[in-house]
Amino acid sequence: MEAKSIGAPRRSAWRSALDLLRGRAGRAGAHVKAFDLGGEHGALTQQLEKTLGAVDFLAHVDRHLRFLYVSDASLRFSGYRREYLQTVTLHELVPSGEMAALDALIARAAETGRVERATLHLMKSLTYPIAVELRVVASMHAGTPGFAISAFDVSTWRANEERLNYELHSDRMTGLANGLALSAAVKRAQEDADAEGTGAALLLVDLDDYHRVNRALGYDAGDTLLRETARRLEALVTADETLARVTSDEFAVLVRAGTREQAGEAAEALGRRFMTAVQQPYTVDGQPVHLSASVGVALYPDPAQGSGAPGYYDQLLRRADQALAQAKGSGTNTLAFHTEHADPADAERLKLEADLYDGVRNGEFSLHFQPITSSHTHGVVGVEALIRWHHPVHGFVPPSAFIPLAESIGLINYLGNWVLKIACMQLMQWDAKGIVLQYMAVNVSPQQFRDPRFTQNVRDAVALTGVDANRLVFEITESLLMQDPAHAKVLLEELTTIGIRFAVDDFGTGYSSLAYLQRFPLAKLKIDRSFVENLLTSRNDRAIVSAVVGLAQTLELELVAEGVETEAQRELLTAMGCDHIQGWLVCKALPSDELAKRFEDRVLHLHEAA
Repeated sequence: MEAKSIGAPRRSAWRSALDLLRGRAGRAGAHVKAFDLGGEHGALTQQLEKTLGAVDFLAHVDRHLRFLYVSDASLRFSGYRREYLQTVTLHELVPSGEMAALDALIARAAETGRVERATLHLMKSLTYPIAVELRVVASMHAGTPGFAISAFDVSTWRANEERLNYELHSDRMTGLANGLALSAAVKRAQEDADAEGTGAALLLVDLDDYHRVNRALGYDAGDTLLRETARRLEALVTADETLARVTSDEFAVLVRAGTREQAGEAAEALGRRFMTAVQQPYTVDGQPVHLSASVGVALYPDPAQGSGAPGYYDQLLRRADQALAQAKGSGTNTLAFHTEHADPADAERLKLEADLYDGVRNGEFSLHFQPITSSHTHGVVGVEALIRWHHPVHGFVPPSAFIPLAESIGLINYLGNWVLKIACMQLMQWDAKGIVLQYMAVNVSPQQFRDPRFTQNVRDAVALTGVDANRLVFEITESLLMQDPAHAKVLLEELTTIGIRFAVDDFGTGYSSLAYLQRFPLAKLKIDRSFVENLLTSRNDRAIVSAVVGLAQTLELELVAEGVETEAQRELLTAMGCDHIQGWLVCKALPSDELAKRFEDRVLHLHEAA
């Protein structure tokens, strides 16, 4: 890497300077005084000094490392006077701790006859060391055997490398290690434990109900609280322990110990101290804030997971996350250790969790798209993107089985962002084929909605794919709106300004009212399939649908009916005033290529706007 950072021009300069020096010193009858070019300051001097401009330090030394020649540029770079260098050797220009390395470099050059190099330090002006790449080759100077020495300043490159490495492995907000650094530390700890018979523990610390701070005081206040939490935790760990911030409000600590049992004891004690530290009151913008934390702990080695098995590095992280979920499920301010479950249902769930992580890594997820049609023209106005998981053993796993699981283990944000980007890309790909839909509907989970990065993730997806944001409809539930109406209103208004439209999914199953719905910038309501199913036979369901139609018309919202399976249902819904139809009557959810073929074969056609 040093050679690449120095670059070909400097290597060429080194060779040119060496050739000039060798040629000058080797000419018959030539005599070069120490530190001088024999008094001749003509073309040769100018050519050499010009060549040396690309070399920070160039000198000749004898076998005892006494200086025979030093260029003017080298004097300026090193900060020494010519007279001083006549009294010292090259040894005095390197730190005392690197003299042995310098001697080894000189010995290699003498033995091989080739250019040898090493990264050492030169003392500038006897005050501070500067990193250089030192190159040495055996050479004659004015008939005196010795070595040609060159040095290139690599301090800037090293500083940049250190800065980039820091940024790559550090959390920008808190200055702690990040998830990448934690993963590397976990891997090293497990390898050391396997080799030395020691133990380790991983703690995950999650702030209970942290998002209420964001909602009540704003994201800047939430960030201030996270930084203060980082400082409190940092004060409790030792230099041998790795503290990292891994997600928005989740921290991790890796503890090493002589045995697995000792690691467990140390982890529990540290976790309790963390919980106590977080419970101390915070002050944000002069306002007191009270929090608690839950802690999940996983130990290594784990008897149920052999070292060296595929993915075993991830297992410790996964099991700590499972322990954290167990702690939070038991209430706030709780610590839990990961344990193997004897219940077959629990064991099956753990297996499915592991498979879900593997599915994300192995690209086992895809999108299917279900058309939404005009109730009058039967033309397709848009599609709803639906995620599908094709398990390598079990085949297609129903979303009802894996979506709640993804929410419980923290994968839903990743999957939601992936769905959004793929859906946007697919919309653009269909455009290129002439299948220009009015909109793409994407489901948004409550966890995504609470994620402080959600708005930026949406902006990134739109910018990445080039899709018109007005062609995106986010489907959200009534309960999501009602959990925190103030936060929902702010977020909906923010995303509406960039063009996103919102639909309330499964409408009628929650408890929203006209007064609540009027608060939000909504575009559509979707009638839940449970009301459509018995529409022809249930007077109550017809009354509910009629009321929803009236509500949508009052609020000037488009109405979509889900789960339409018969022509009779469609006709009645159309007569009642429903705008759009979605269900197996039109088409089931299909992969993108199969849906495109339906258009090509004219089984489906686009809605022609009036």
